[in-house]
Amino acid sequence: MAFMLLIVASLIALGLFVRATVSKAFTDAERIRLARTHVAMMLAQQLDEETGVRGYAVLRLPLMLEPYYGGRASLPLYMRRVRADLTDLDVPKALPELRDAASTNYRWVHEVAFQIVRSHRRRPALELRGKLYVDRFRADTDAIDLALAARTVAVNARAQQAVLWVGSFAVAAVVLVIVAALLFTVQQYRLGVRLERERAASEEQRRRAAAARAAYETEKRIADVLQDAFGERLLPSLPAVSFSATYVPATEQTKIGGDWYDALQLSEDRVLVAIGDVTGHGIDAVVAMNKARQLLISYALLDATPAGVLERVNFDLVRGKSPLITAICGVIDTRTREFVYACAGHPPPVLVEPHSHAKLLDFGSLPLGVAVKPGYRTSRVQLAAGAMLVLYTDGLIEYSRDLAQGEAALLEAAEAAAETPTPDPAAQIRDRIFRDRKVTDDVAILTVRFSENSVGASLSRRIA
Repeated sequence: MAFMLLIVASLIALGLFVRATVSKAFTDAERIRLARTHVAMMLAQQLDEETGVRGYAVLRLPLMLEPYYGGRASLPLYMRRVRADLTDLDVPKALPELRDAASTNYRWVHEVAFQIVRSHRRRPALELRGKLYVDRFRADTDAIDLALAARTVAVNARAQQAVLWVGSFAVAAVVLVIVAALLFTVQQYRLGVRLERERAASEEQRRRAAAARAAYETEKRIADVLQDAFGERLLPSLPAVSFSATYVPATEQTKIGGDWYDALQLSEDRVLVAIGDVTGHGIDAVVAMNKARQLLISYALLDATPAGVLERVNFDLVRGKSPLITAICGVIDTRTREFVYACAGHPPPVLVEPHSHAKLLDFGSLPLGVAVKPGYRTSRVQLAAGAMLVLYTDGLIEYSRDLAQGEAALLEAAEAAAETPTPDPAAQIRDRIFRDRKVTDDVAILTVRFSENSVGASLSRRIA
């Protein structure tokens, strides 16, 4: 028994070692990803500086220097971040390239940018020298990025090696256990004691499993109640547009998600539409969803621009250490049929216009809760009469590993719903996509359909 206990203790110790190693590998990988993002932003600031100076050299308009001044203001910050990242991640061999990049930028600013800005005519020789400096800066950032990528490979290799060590020890432990079991069979008393202890352990495990199951079911019921309470929506009723929405819970019981949608009338002709998804599942995700939703609605009443709304919501979520949240915030003008929106790491909206194929609109920017200044931007789309917008969460297209296939199925379903005079296109899209598929994650769908004479309807209402 002492021998068996020694093996079990060794396996537990190695298991904890592997867990710690793998956990550190995941942490380092995330830090390396953020560091590579800082390197890319550092290069972007240098390119902004170059773009501003080259534009000014051609047009001689002071307005063209705005990217240059913005890049000069932001570049030192990203260089400090990259230097801190390289130090924390123990990648000293990339520090010379970082110093060279700083020196190259200094020479570019003083030998090229200042001369071009002060000159009253184009100087091709200076512009050529500036390009050589920028190419050298780009080479330095590429070298830093390669060093970080090599660091990622080393971290992954260390985690894999730890797993292999435990596997080898587990095989040896199994062999030793078999030998010990053969020796134990000659002593019936000890065998009986061992079997009794195993029976007691099995009963204890069954009891604990039943308790864990009961605790999970309790949490699931609470999450369902919260999600139903937070998820109830009253959609606006307007002559010019019609709204439909649906929510599909995941078929897997362990996935109680934080998907939501909103449609709120801000004025006679303006409607706020929003949709979002909280990473993770369970009660925490549902509570985070409700907080983000309430913040978005509150700030939408204060700020007229969707990007500004997302900036305010993101600031509060970052300060409150919220989980990562993707979202789209948009405002629809039913009189002019203009859709103004901003995206925070969320799948792009779908637009279907009469006699046209469905298409994905522009999207981008970081999710909410990631960085203090993510740089959200507002996009504007002029819609035709009879057009339909579809907002959705990622569960609608990520039911398999083929994202392209999921998007293609969504576009096809949106076109079919737009061509059908159904009062509930959201439900039609849901039924068409999940007719033969399993819902692996929560899905929220919100559609906005303009009437064929939406402008006329709006004007008639104003006259009345």
